[in-house]
Amino acid sequence: MIGLYGGSFDPVHIGHLRIAEDVREYFGFEKIIFVPAYHSPLKPESRASAEDRIYMLQLCVKYNRYFSIDDIEIKRKGKSYTIDTIRMYREKGKFPFFILGTDAFLTLDRWKKPEELIKMTSFIVLGRGKDRLEDVKLFIKNRFPDLKLLQDKKPVEEAGYVYFFDRRRIDISSTEIRRRVKESRSIKYLVLPEVEEYIFYKKLYRG
Repeated sequence: MIGLYGGSFDPVHIGHLRIAEDVREYFGFEKIIFVPAYHSPLKPESRASAEDRIYMLQLCVKYNRYFSIDDIEIKRKGKSYTIDTIRMYREKGKFPFFILGTDAFLTLDRWKKPEELIKMTSFIVLGRGKDRLEDVKLFIKNRFPDLKLLQDKKPVEEAGYVYFFDRRRIDISSTEIRRRVKESRSIKYLVLPEVEEYIFYKKLYRG
């Protein structure tokens, strides 16, 4: 089984990495594949270039043989739609689970062709911030009643499931890191040392 971890990763931080490892270990995934978006339709454009974001991910995944990167959305350019990526994997005969935070999942009704998407994949939803399981339950009930919500269950390669994963929450965000860099404050221990060095070497997020 494989998990696709989508996002801007602007920049990738230790929260992304630790949670990805938790998910891999708990669900028994053979691979966690980071899929950086070229431009997430529901977010402002990334501050760092696609090349910089890919390179920072490369600095991180080299330490974990279960992690890899797929730059399909970067190569595609334009707005990045999850359904296009999921469809590509399904056409190759692979069933990808899609990993995302609660905040992103709660916008699923605004994604491209969500009704089609939920027939092609299942979701690993990561508890984030102050979001609660009850928020996820209510959203599914009101917007996507065909989705089946599970907790503490091992995944099966079938579409239409939501696995809520809330075994660890790390209160770090890329927004916070960008803000701290802009304010000339430390980002030590929020990102890997190599990423910290790269950000300052390339003068990313300065303003």
